[in-house]
Amino acid sequence: MGLPLPCSLTPTKVTAFKDCAYAFRLSIIDKIPQPLSIWTVKGVLAHRALERFYFSLPATERTPLQARAIVQDELASSRKTGYSATFLEELPEAAQVRLGQEVEQLVLNIFTLEDPTTTNVLGTEIMFESSLGDVLARGVIDRLDRDANGDLIVVDYKTGRPPSHTHEQDKLAGVLFYALLVERVLGVRPKSVKLMYLRDRMVIEAEASPHRLHAVEGKTAAIWSAVRMACETGNFRPRPSRLCHFCAYQCQCPSFTAPNVQRQPTDPRVPKV
Repeated sequence: MGLPLPCSLTPTKVTAFKDCAYAFRLSIIDKIPQPLSIWTVKGVLAHRALERFYFSLPATERTPLQARAIVQDELASSRKTGYSATFLEELPEAAQVRLGQEVEQLVLNIFTLEDPTTTNVLGTEIMFESSLGDVLARGVIDRLDRDANGDLIVVDYKTGRPPSHTHEQDKLAGVLFYALLVERVLGVRPKSVKLMYLRDRMVIEAEASPHRLHAVEGKTAAIWSAVRMACETGNFRPRPSRLCHFCAYQCQCPSFTAPNVQRQPTDPRVPKV
């Protein structure tokens, strides 16, 4: 008997399967939750703050002062309720203060990347879904803008480090996936996509050309075919790599638990969670 297919594909699921099919199975098929990390919480808080900053404020009121106030309000709310409340409650007070400062800096860095008072934001955290062949493709877009010429721009925030030039196209594939969904749902192809790396104040922008969107559609179909095959056979092979250092499933992974397998050294930069 095979394993159940996921109900949809998202950019996150596509990346997860490409990175390691075994971790994909544990997370997406078996639905084994991963523990929260300080990086996850930081990213969620920054995204929530930017959503409110651009959606709830008139353009003329998008100031650093307002951004700081929104970050502190989001942090206070997250301590009281939500999936991260317990995690934050167990953080030492000094670590909570540092977390708030780091999230605040991430959000304030947006002012070095663009002028929020002149940015024409059509929507934030918008869900798009469309059938691509026999798979339902879904995605939540951080921001959809319209430029001075009336063209659409898909924006995705990133709170981690920017990719090397070698891996830049891999990162763009996710936001081009969103552009493809926008075209399918709205009938209008976005002019470009933007990855905004808040920590390093870097923007990676690419044209959402028909050729690129067609390539994304083809790669998505190939990934879905591989997922179907893996579910039918139950063969989700682990793919050891440097990403293993950050994986919460090491204790369940045959690459780490099988007899006579040499374990990869623990990365000293990664604290235990």
